[in-house]
Amino acid sequence: MTPDSRKTLAFIVVALLLSGAAFVRLPDRNRGALEDFKDQGEFFFPAFKDPFACTELEVVEYDNATATARQFKVMFKDGKWQIPSHHNYPADAKDRLSKTAGGVMDLKKDTIRSDRVEDHEALGVLDPLDLKAPLKGRGKKVVLRDKAEKVLAEFIIGNEIKDRPGMRYARVPSSKRTYGVNVKADLSTRFADWIETNLLKLDASHVRSVTFDNHKVDPEQRRIVPGEKVTITRKDGSAPWTIDKAVPAGQELNSEKITGLTTALADLKIVGVRPKPEALSKDLKLSASNEVKPTTAAELQSLVQKGFYPTKDGLYSNQGDVIVRTDEGAVYTLRFGEVVFGAGEAVTAGKDEGKADAKKADGGTTENRFLMVTVGFDPTLLPEPEKPTEVLSIPDDPFQKAPDDPKRIAEEKAAKEKADRERTAREKTIDDARIKVLALTDRFAGWYYVTPGDSFRSIALDRSSLTKPRSEAPAGSPPGSDGLPHGLPPGFNLPGGMRPAPR
Repeated sequence: MTPDSRKTLAFIVVALLLSGAAFVRLPDRNRGALEDFKDQGEFFFPAFKDPFACTELEVVEYDNATATARQFKVMFKDGKWQIPSHHNYPADAKDRLSKTAGGVMDLKKDTIRSDRVEDHEALGVLDPLDLKAPLKGRGKKVVLRDKAEKVLAEFIIGNEIKDRPGMRYARVPSSKRTYGVNVKADLSTRFADWIETNLLKLDASHVRSVTFDNHKVDPEQRRIVPGEKVTITRKDGSAPWTIDKAVPAGQELNSEKITGLTTALADLKIVGVRPKPEALSKDLKLSASNEVKPTTAAELQSLVQKGFYPTKDGLYSNQGDVIVRTDEGAVYTLRFGEVVFGAGEAVTAGKDEGKADAKKADGGTTENRFLMVTVGFDPTLLPEPEKPTEVLSIPDDPFQKAPDDPKRIAEEKAAKEKADRERTAREKTIDDARIKVLALTDRFAGWYYVTPGDSFRSIALDRSSLTKPRSEAPAGSPPGSDGLPHGLPPGFNLPGGMRPAPR
């Protein structure tokens, strides 16, 4: 073999050895890549298997407008669900937490999107509580804990994934890896999403009368400005409304305004809450008349700051009172106080309340208004049970029966039993209605509410807004309430000499 042949052979052997070495190491490299992707499709929190084990949910969002992290928490405390950031107001939407916990429990690592820390900002998965992190790219941090404050789940939700509806970037705070996930949990930080926002829990069909006491309070002049009282009533849910004084000539009741009123009452929303002083709240719960009588300077200041002024003649408010009576025995008194401007927690929880620039808090200018609600019970408002129509018939025996007559004794016994049943049913109706009112009293006693300005304008009406110019009926319209066609010419006589009834 020539020297050149030996050199060529040596190169071939070396090449084979090198390729063999590569062949040996390549599977190891593939195995490593597979190891890197082995958690794809797995649950984020496999040990979290019971959604009812969750007794605390915390959601943290970074607010770029205020450059602060906003923390919202719902937790089970003292035997009930509460919202700590809003003065421990009751969280009525209890099912929402279990559904949210169930959604987190089912959260899967659908796809692996990045292992680079440098990508966290672009994907929006930076920790919103990390003071060293850039301001942009901070995500929504979610933490679920059990009653022992053990963390059941903790992750950061980031931006939506382009062209993947319902998919978002997500990562665990202790890990650099970012996944694509299908988030089914409702991770709302809106106060309204966690409470019963229907304040009065009132059905418009049950409203029987509304009284508008249109007094005003002038705090600068330290005086009460009297206003007219107006009452509208109706016999039942389908009956027409009437007003306490005759409607002026050429006017009629404004049915649109009254419909707007009852709709606003039935759908009166809670925008924010403030706690009453504990002693004042306790007095309201115990007082059968719901009288507001502050006994300390702190209680008085609490009322006045919201626009409510105790006097020897009772409690007066900035914008008067509206008294609503229902056929369920409830008498609601709605007192409207000071205007509340702002947005976010400045309105919902009173954050930074009292500062000179509170009206501009969070950059908002939405108008709302303080409302204080009390409720009493009036059993006379409950409708009497309908009595069956008696059919006159000739008795079998027209003569009075002797006291010891078996037939008379049986009839008297049946009549007494019927009367007892009716009395028991009536007493139960009254007791059930009273219990409902007591529950409402307990609900309202501890809180001042913030309600939308639009609701105030729909509810706090006066006589001028309850009437409008009489509308001319178009040709071919149905008969009026007097049963005659609208628009008959003056002096028109009906057959037989009858005249149209005055309208």
